[in-house]
Amino acid sequence: RAPHWKAMMLAWLRQRGNIRRTAGSLYGSIVTQARSKGLYAQWGVPDTNEGRFEIIALHLVLVSCRLAREGRRGTELGQALTEAFVVDLDDTLREMTVGDLAVPRHVKRAVAALHDRYSIYQAALASPRDDLLAAAVEQRLATLSGAEALDVPAICAYIRASAHALEGQPGDEVLRGSLAWPQAGVEAA
Repeated sequence: RAPHWKAMMLAWLRQRGNIRRTAGSLYGSIVTQARSKGLYAQWGVPDTNEGRFEIIALHLVLVSCRLAREGRRGTELGQALTEAFVVDLDDTLREMTVGDLAVPRHVKRAVAALHDRYSIYQAALASPRDDLLAAAVEQRLATLSGAEALDVPAICAYIRASAHALEGQPGDEVLRGSLAWPQAGVEAA
């Protein structure tokens, strides 16, 4: 019996490691896309800590919504993706010399904010009404310092194009960590 139990445990650990690696790949793609210069230079998203957080959160929501369509495997991968975000945020806060005692409080607020963005953007994306998505973008981005030149229609078109590109991608590709993003900073068709 013991060898069978050990084999099951090793298989579970191996699978968990694969999920974490795939989530890391997805998170890397999200961060790369969120750093697209067009979002900041052409569409007026403030290139600040807050602006970058909002754009990463937006892309996390887009990918999480796509993963939710993939059943249990997608749900597990979505959870691991959120964990990758938390680890990155923790590391970033420490690099910014936020005190060790304050880091958990900041991470907790950021995760709550991510869940808030998920609710807001998911509802807006579920509706065909562009005004709901524009209101969500304005609520999250227009209130940031330095967002005076925010191009809300272009950002909304990009969000819709991103959601469409992710929805059109086969589930097995997404579950392997491959994401298809439209080019940011170019008018979405």
